[in-house]
Amino acid sequence: MDDKNLDTIFALASARGSAGVSVVRISGNIALNVVQSLCRKKSLLPGKIHLANLYHPKNKQILDQAVILYFAKPGSFTGEDVIELQCHGSSAVLDVVFEALLYLGLRPAEPGEFSRRAFSNGKMDLVQAEGLADLIDARTEGQRQQAVQQMGGNLSQYIESWRSKLLVLLARVEAEIDFSEEEDVTGGLSSLVLPDLQDLESELVAHLALADRGRKVRDGFLIALVGPVNAGKSTLLNALSGEDRAIVSDQPGTTRDVIEAQTQIGGFLVTIADTAGLRETKQKIEQEGIRRTQMTAKTADLRLFLSEGGQKPDNELFDQAQAGDLFLHTKSDLTPNTKPSDGWVSISAKTGLGMEFLQDCLQKEVEKRLCATELPSLTRKRHVYGIKSACGSLVAAKIELERRFDCRPELVAEDLRQCATHLGSLLGELGTEQVLDEVFSSFCIGK
Repeated sequence: MDDKNLDTIFALASARGSAGVSVVRISGNIALNVVQSLCRKKSLLPGKIHLANLYHPKNKQILDQAVILYFAKPGSFTGEDVIELQCHGSSAVLDVVFEALLYLGLRPAEPGEFSRRAFSNGKMDLVQAEGLADLIDARTEGQRQQAVQQMGGNLSQYIESWRSKLLVLLARVEAEIDFSEEEDVTGGLSSLVLPDLQDLESELVAHLALADRGRKVRDGFLIALVGPVNAGKSTLLNALSGEDRAIVSDQPGTTRDVIEAQTQIGGFLVTIADTAGLRETKQKIEQEGIRRTQMTAKTADLRLFLSEGGQKPDNELFDQAQAGDLFLHTKSDLTPNTKPSDGWVSISAKTGLGMEFLQDCLQKEVEKRLCATELPSLTRKRHVYGIKSACGSLVAAKIELERRFDCRPELVAEDLRQCATHLGSLLGELGTEQVLDEVFSSFCIGK
């Protein structure tokens, strides 16, 4: 065990700055003794609310009057004795309380150390810990829902079920290896194992298909505004984001780089990218802006192609539209008699004409792509890598099984063990310190 895990730690669990109440969290073996010393109470009952003065252990001066909550191990968040002090929320109070805790031998917690101790003590697995981190950082309803499901163990339950199925398959293979001459063990290993192995592979592949959705909910859905110069892209960006993010000018080529603004559509985080206008130019800076426009349009989740009033421009980029992309005739207030082409939406971002319809279209498209499914999504690259690796091991086992009577059971067994190892690493059972450090360092200090 790491010596640091033997320390009793403390941290501010609420936001910094002046407040009516600030919460100081303490966890570790001597947490109870330390707080009893501070408040001069011989006993603190778990699950009860205590109101008491806190005294400095050195000069006996009153530090503050605090509400004290005691969570006894192993039923606490970290699995250790945890005590929360609800003090008055001034920096002066916190300074003297922290000074007293340091004097009594406690040390400040590192980022994510409370959650890491919860993981180490079996209170949560690594996937659930990542869900907790996402919940703390959630800014939209979609992010909150996804994080709550992951923190609650939805994805972990699937991983555990896959491992259980693997154990059954592995037991059949091991029986073929160890008891091949026994009467109750048949020799048709392929027929015994291959169908269930293929079903398991299909389950993993189905979850991999949702990885893109989970990433977009967590990190944001990218919409690119694409079109020629003076098509109204900057005005539309400002209208959709609700802020003056981009400079609007009649001068062609005002936008030289990709300008982004974040907003919410349908409860999901969306990044809208205003790109440089497309046209022939010899200016190197503008050429670079157009190159970045092309890259952004290629990688965006959704593209809005803009054209000022008339027909579709003759531009190769417009021909690269994908399903769900929208074509917009802009500045309809200046060309009221223009009849839009089929499949195009007529708007004026300046006056608001057609904007409500456009926003409805965007919301339907975003919700269609990001709304929750019955299967929990993979939200991180680590998840995708782990399941892809597990699939690779299953494919290797399947190839060997398809050799039928030439199949070597010991190779199949090794592939299945490798698959189980990859799945176990997702839950943190075989995680390296480097992986754990990366996950928990993203937490705030008091969590």
